[in-house]
Amino acid sequence: MTNGHGSTRHVAPTVSTCEIKHSVLRGYVEDRLVTADFSLDGRVLLVGKRARVLDQLADALTRLGLSVREETDIDRARKIDGVTVDVLAVGRAIKPAQRDELYRALRARNPRLQLVQGLAPITPLLVAQVEEALTTSSRDVRVVGGAHLEVPYQRIVVVMRRAVDATVVMHRLDLMYRAHETIIHRGPLARGRNFLPIKGRHLRGERYLVVRAAGQTSVHPVP
Repeated sequence: MTNGHGSTRHVAPTVSTCEIKHSVLRGYVEDRLVTADFSLDGRVLLVGKRARVLDQLADALTRLGLSVREETDIDRARKIDGVTVDVLAVGRAIKPAQRDELYRALRARNPRLQLVQGLAPITPLLVAQVEEALTTSSRDVRVVGGAHLEVPYQRIVVVMRRAVDATVVMHRLDLMYRAHETIIHRGPLARGRNFLPIKGRHLRGERYLVVRAAGQTSVHPVP
């Protein structure tokens, strides 16, 4: 494995104590072992402007068994054969016009190419977005019907299409651009609406809910 951008990663890197503390080895890997009934398989192309964010995300995805390529240059990314990519994940610093042009170029060779628009530079959240693209091809078959925050009642509402064990996590980017992760629920959820209490500073900043259940991952931005 090489660390240069534009390379493909196949071997998981050594994890430092600092990386473990801030990564979701305490979150998404554990959740996938608990809730997934199959392993992830896919080829992911990461395109963004911040090399450090790409490196962290590539390392995390590699630990899940995915083949990952990184690019910080849009022109180089356009030259990649779309047939070799299952998911194109683009950072939010990339301009929409550049993103759309890149997606069209790669999709011309691979009509089944999935596009993931990065919501925020939070590694666990970006991993969840890639998982969502790989685990749930149609909204009609999703176990999770929806998830949102009801601020007046300080609770999260998760709608399930059937009873199942699930994990609900909130990711938050505060006003100082620091990432926070809170496990809201881990255990059984009933069919229909489930009410999960939440308090404190979780009501501020950019917020995103990730729900994992029955081998599926769904990501829900919170307005």
